[in-house]
Amino acid sequence: MSEILLVEDNPKYASSAEQYLASRSQAVALARDYSQAMDRLRNPDFDGVITDCFFPETTGSGNITLGKELVGRMAKSDFRERKMVEELEVLGKYVDLEDQDMRKYARFLIGTSQEREISQSPVVRAIKQISILGKEAATLIAKNTLGMVYRENQAPKDYYGALMKAMDESEANQPLGLLIAEKSGELGLPLILATSAYHHDILTQPIQDYASSKGWRLVDCGPNREDDKASPEFWERAFGELERKLR
Repeated sequence: MSEILLVEDNPKYASSAEQYLASRSQAVALARDYSQAMDRLRNPDFDGVITDCFFPETTGSGNITLGKELVGRMAKSDFRERKMVEELEVLGKYVDLEDQDMRKYARFLIGTSQEREISQSPVVRAIKQISILGKEAATLIAKNTLGMVYRENQAPKDYYGALMKAMDESEANQPLGLLIAEKSGELGLPLILATSAYHHDILTQPIQDYASSKGWRLVDCGPNREDDKASPEFWERAFGELERKLR
């Protein structure tokens, strides 16, 4: 390969990648955030792309608008999440879903309901009846009732809510590698997504699902072994996957 684009915001991981690729006499251009990567792709002279999944739009800007838009689009493309949102809208007529405990219990109720439509659930019918007392009172009663039966291990994971929260905490938690993957596809460039379990399963699972739906190869570290990404073995795997795509 003449040159590949590497998108990686973690200096330790980027250094490890560059050292491994140098050992293979592979030329590499490094981009440390979305803006740098897109700038390099405007005049693409690359044979392929290896990109991290999570990084800022423009490092230090604090701008997370692009990440929020992307996660919203991901959620809409997920049938299970679309169904959840539709059911939450039904419950939202009677209780305050801005209350985080109520929202948590509502997702549990929907996820464990045996009814085809949540409006047919006896619990929801009861909530509807008490809603004549007002939304605040209905919310309090519903929380007290559902709180007694709530089981965290049975509740559906709020993957997209977790991603939104993570982005609020750090601009580096935006899954903008998926946008780089889309751009690479438009340009006809072979692509490998490379990430680490450092971002935890609840954040990586929707990334893996979305990548799988697009046919993108994702190379990850083992559980609780995020520093694998600082090893030459990790980059050997990632580069090897890219080479296979070029055969």
